Amino acid sequence: MMAVGQVVKRKAVIVKPDDTIERVARILSRHKVGSAVVVDDDEIVGVITDRDILDKVVAKGRDPKTVKVHEVMTRNPITIEDDYDISDAIDKMMEKGIRRLLVTRLGKPLGFVTAADLLAALNSMNNEEEEETVEETEVYGICELCGQYGPLYRVYIEGQERWICESCKDSLNL
Repeated sequence: MMAVGQVVKRKAVIVKPDDTIERVARILSRHKVGSAVVVDDDEIVGVITDRDILDKVVAKGRDPKTVKVHEVMTRNPITIEDDYDISDAIDKMMEKGIRRLLVTRLGKPLGFVTAADLLAALNSMNNEEEEETVEETEVYGICELCGQYGPLYRVYIEGQERWICESCKDSLNL
């Protein structure tokens, strides 16, 4: 299990509903992020993304100096608590058809995870599991020297392949 909070790469950037789009664009640019959490009186009221700015302000010829965040933000953003499993986050994104999720801790904004973040986390988890299974593929059986059952090691004694236990291997100094 990997918790969503472990995957958060982008810390939440907070803006206010009455901030201008111009101000938010500068904040997003400075922090090198694509989205901000809109907070009013300690309450998450929305999110605003670079897409919102592009589609709802720039493309429509509106003035970023006069348009306020609350006019173009996405209200009631989909959130997930940081202690949920990443598979829950993936399910939620697929169910809602979204590419990023706001991660919260006790309802307070922590940051965002994107579909790419979650895929990368899953990929690294799968790689770790593969490495673990390689170590676990020991051969168990009866030692050809002492007859004990346990993990066996392939050794060559006088040119012949033998499967022997660890204590016999140690006593032969192989």
